[in-house]
Amino acid sequence: MKKLLGYLLEFQRKHFDLKLYLITAVFISCWITFNYWLDFEDSYLDPMRGSFWHWPAMFGWMLIPFLGVTVILVLTGKVENVFKQKRFWLMAIIGFAILSTDRTFNWYILLRTSMNSVDFRFFARCINWSISLFVTVLPLLMIYRIFESERPRGYYGLSRQNTNLKPYFQLLLLAIIVIGIGSFFGDIKAYYPRYQHSGGNRFAEAHDLPTWVAILIYELCYGSDFVAVELFFRGFLIHAFVKMLGGYAVFPMIATYAFLHFGKPLTETISSVFGGYILGVVSYKTNNVWGGIIIHMGVAWSMEVFGYLQSLY
Repeated sequence: MKKLLGYLLEFQRKHFDLKLYLITAVFISCWITFNYWLDFEDSYLDPMRGSFWHWPAMFGWMLIPFLGVTVILVLTGKVENVFKQKRFWLMAIIGFAILSTDRTFNWYILLRTSMNSVDFRFFARCINWSISLFVTVLPLLMIYRIFESERPRGYYGLSRQNTNLKPYFQLLLLAIIVIGIGSFFGDIKAYYPRYQHSGGNRFAEAHDLPTWVAILIYELCYGSDFVAVELFFRGFLIHAFVKMLGGYAVFPMIATYAFLHFGKPLTETISSVFGGYILGVVSYKTNNVWGGIIIHMGVAWSMEVFGYLQSLY
């Protein structure tokens, strides 16, 4: 824990600027307010699913926070005008094309006609979580081999060299305590556990399986999604841009990460800003995302457990 705290303090000493932090906070707050006031993503973007316009709309939507905070960094003099650099645009376009494909990939038609409604509902939700391993992780590893050949084999933080995981489990324990308290808020209780929306109990009953088997399948798929999330946000969005933005690459990532949580409970979106900051700083200092994967999976599964326990009352 002391080591993680040391990373944060060292980053603060080098990068803290009250003006930058305030402007960035106002920027993120305005977009959070905009989305939840109008229910923008759920009401305007999600209905496009399956149409030609869904991908370009999601591409532009997710690019807004990244470019917006980068503009703030340029205008406040923290980084040079990276918008003149071809590499910046190349990596941004490729990266957000991958993210948008992951968020809009319409594979449903491949299963809908070949499964009954019970199986389709369950597998649709399982695939929704695990598909990112193929749509995000594999393409990013290919991008690394093509464009980052001069770097050591870090794969945007997936290398396990010199990895000490003990501090992350300590941080996870603290996070679980906070989650336990937060589980009493109504918006979280209504959203979790995610398994309750999967139809897993009906799937297990239809195939004469113990309920725990359906739960295990679903939760493993659910957890696998966070490998892709950490690799993209704490890996790619930081380490692919660190040569151009330095440690300030953490800030555009935080804003983009907040957008990823739109549609989830407001309290979770707000907390993602702080969680994204901590995990981003640690990834920047260690060139490693495994700690973030452990914390993210642990937090997600903890919310599942607490959400289930809250549903018993």
